[in-house]
Amino acid sequence: MTPLFCFIDDAEFELRNFREHAAGAFAPARVVYASTFDQAVAAIGEGPVVGFLLDIYGADPEMDQPRLPDERELAGRVGSTGQVAALYQDLGQGPEAFNTFLRRLYGRVQVWQEAFGQAARGLGQGRAYGLYNLARAREHFPWAACLGYSRKALYADGAAMTAAGAEGVLQKPQGNDDAAIAEATRRQAPELAKALARAVDRRLAAALTPLAARWLAEPASETAGRQVLAELAALAGGGAGEGADWDLVERAAARAGLRAGEAAGLRALRAWRGARPAG
Repeated sequence: MTPLFCFIDDAEFELRNFREHAAGAFAPARVVYASTFDQAVAAIGEGPVVGFLLDIYGADPEMDQPRLPDERELAGRVGSTGQVAALYQDLGQGPEAFNTFLRRLYGRVQVWQEAFGQAARGLGQGRAYGLYNLARAREHFPWAACLGYSRKALYADGAAMTAAGAEGVLQKPQGNDDAAIAEATRRQAPELAKALARAVDRRLAAALTPLAARWLAEPASETAGRQVLAELAALAGGGAGEGADWDLVERAAARAGLRAGEAAGLRALRAWRGARPAG
């Protein structure tokens, strides 16, 4: 079984860029692509999905007439944030002065963040897209890791994603044009794959440790419980270690009965252990 990752993004450029410049770093796992969650379900099929990469900003279907912000309105909103003299006024000396300076400077950044957020809403873009896909992934694939993945998201958007249950948030590679983004994507792909692999390890452990604990308390399933725990421990150690006796685990599953998602979680663990890159 080949484990699957799913990348959901409503921009065709982003899907194509990832397919051409990042997907190879995830081998032998396979990446499938979608613009909506329904498309993702169809692309995954019966495959053992282990992780989702979720774009955070997407189109708001209720926005009928997106528009650019008025230039004068935007100028009034950001005001004199480009003037730096006030940042240094009456600073004093020492560590407290450094903290004061950074607070003042971040205040300017915050003004621009708020202006960005308002402009994005006016253009029909927002984090509701990422939060919706995260909620659906958690509902349908509770054993799979979910990471937010965005070039435009702000601090508050990342906080909202993690508060909603994402394993983390990663920044898409930046660039001044498509070619620069492609090169940055290619360069950063190995670290992205490692970050998602670590998130998969953590999520599978959180999803399947309760099952292993139940089996340990049942004499007929104790050995299978130890096998599952050993697989999860091997992931925590970077993927090394002997593989489980999966025939034994499957017999225990058939005998003991499983809760919702546990059978698919075990399939995902088996596929992941067989394909996870070391390290």
